[in-house]
Amino acid sequence: MRSMRGLPGNRRRERVVKGIVAVLGINALLASPCIPALAAESAAVLPTPVGSAPLSLAEALALAARNNEQAGIAKARIDRARALRREAYSTLLPDLSFVGTYTRRSREVTRTVDDEEIVVQALDAFSGVATVETDILDVRAFPVARSATRNLEAQENASAEIRRTLAFDVAGSFFAVLSAERLRDAASRRIQVAEATVSDARTKLEAGLASSNDLTRAELELATAQLALTQSGSSVRSARLSLGYLIGADVDRPLVEPAAESTESASAEDLERVAQEARADLRELTLRAESLRLLALEPQLRVVPTVTLRGTYRANNEPGLSGRERDWNVAALLTWDIFDGGVRYAQAAARRAEYREALLNADALRRRIGLEIRTARTDLDTARAALEQAEVRARVAEQNAREVRVRYSEGLATALEQADAAVAAFEAAAELARQRFALAISQLSLSRALGRWPAASPAIARLAPSPDPLPGVERELAPDRLAP
Repeated sequence: MRSMRGLPGNRRRERVVKGIVAVLGINALLASPCIPALAAESAAVLPTPVGSAPLSLAEALALAARNNEQAGIAKARIDRARALRREAYSTLLPDLSFVGTYTRRSREVTRTVDDEEIVVQALDAFSGVATVETDILDVRAFPVARSATRNLEAQENASAEIRRTLAFDVAGSFFAVLSAERLRDAASRRIQVAEATVSDARTKLEAGLASSNDLTRAELELATAQLALTQSGSSVRSARLSLGYLIGADVDRPLVEPAAESTESASAEDLERVAQEARADLRELTLRAESLRLLALEPQLRVVPTVTLRGTYRANNEPGLSGRERDWNVAALLTWDIFDGGVRYAQAAARRAEYREALLNADALRRRIGLEIRTARTDLDTARAALEQAEVRARVAEQNAREVRVRYSEGLATALEQADAAVAAFEAAAELARQRFALAISQLSLSRALGRWPAASPAIARLAPSPDPLPGVERELAPDRLAP
């Protein structure tokens, strides 16, 4: 086989194969990128920013797609796979090279033939050789080139999955900010009640209608409420910092709560079929398995000889005894590696094993998709039921707190009862916020398991590959074609 910038043909093909195998290995080892959570800083209560346009989930996703490094990493991996495919297909194209030489000698050498002086070695010698070389028969190059194409298609799906994972991380952080702000609002209402209770207790104490213990208990509840507000404010700041890290911008605006997602009424089996068609990570594993199958064919095809056609054109200013300054020739080369010590068979066996492993990984993901969907459906049903119960609890607790406040103002309830009612209302409001967050996360988990995106954002949807099979891949990946 021809050379690649001076490399023999076998070494050139080995470099291409090693590049493809390296990409397949790297993507098998690298899990979906995880975004680290930022540590919360000790800070005062952070109110919700006002006076600016609210930040929607769709806008946050668009900012992440533009600013987060994961989107750039996804594109860089596609560019690398595309370059590997170009390198693989370059083995099917001819090579053209030119070598020019200038030689300065100490003296000129001439000979006289038939009374004619002929220059054998010129004082200043110039020569040039142009060579064109192409393989007219090399069956090993075809599976390598097709494997590189499958590897590129697999990387396109892997990069789409990286961006989709980033989108779900952003959505989860977005809902975490909303949940933390609800907790902070509940803590603020608790402080208002506690301050009113302290004022009433002080007034009653001064009028001799209550004991000092009532005032002490009210002040204790106020201090506890202030601590809860400080902690919830710190949680809000931490959640906003995490969201700002993901989207690559400061989150100093109020957030718009997304609309509730539609309820999935289809059966688990139907959802599994939808997920298996839409999941980019499953398509990636299937395509990588096909890429490995094609690479496994290359060692077996080394037993077939390669035929190379080479043309050479030479020119110089030293005609010599032939009297010709220009010459050309065409040659056909037959290379047949009859025995290589068993290397080809060992490499073929190793690649077939890698192919079987890739198929098993794809099968495992198919089963895991079913588990993820059923688990997400169960979690979603549980979250909906828990939210209904939390809403009832919050409504009853708030009603109880109002009634106790009225009784306390009329002297029919103690400060302890007032404080207990305020604590119960706060805990119910906090639990309601947590259950709303749990419901949002459950809905995101189901969408993620189905291979969907967390929001209908045009900036994100354009980055997602079509859920339909890639052109020409459905036929290539038929079960009878996947057999080693």
